[in-house]
Amino acid sequence: MGADGGHGWLIGGRAFDPARTDVTVRLGDVELWRLVADVHHPVHLHLTGFRVLTRGGRDPLPHDAGLKDTVSLRPGESVELLTRWDGYRGRYLFHCHNAEHEDMGMMANLEVV
Repeated sequence: MGADGGHGWLIGGRAFDPARTDVTVRLGDVELWRLVADVHHPVHLHLTGFRVLTRGGRDPLPHDAGLKDTVSLRPGESVELLTRWDGYRGRYLFHCHNAEHEDMGMMANLEVV
């Protein structure tokens, strides 16, 4: 996750396109996601809760305990998340919760099929 040299903010190296589906998961799938940040990004996943399994390759911090919908990543930090997509079928966003980053389109579409 990060900036692209002045053209906006990216997820997975891609600028946001509201017409594109960036990730497709099946209802009931359990997935392990690894997120890496260049600068501070509070990442929010719509529709699902997740558990933080690791932070920077180590055990999660005390504030990572429990079910989450947002995880705060500091510059250069990585986290591994475990999530189950068992809510609803449909199209949803995941995005950075920094207002300036959202305004610059740091988001992606996720579809649960």
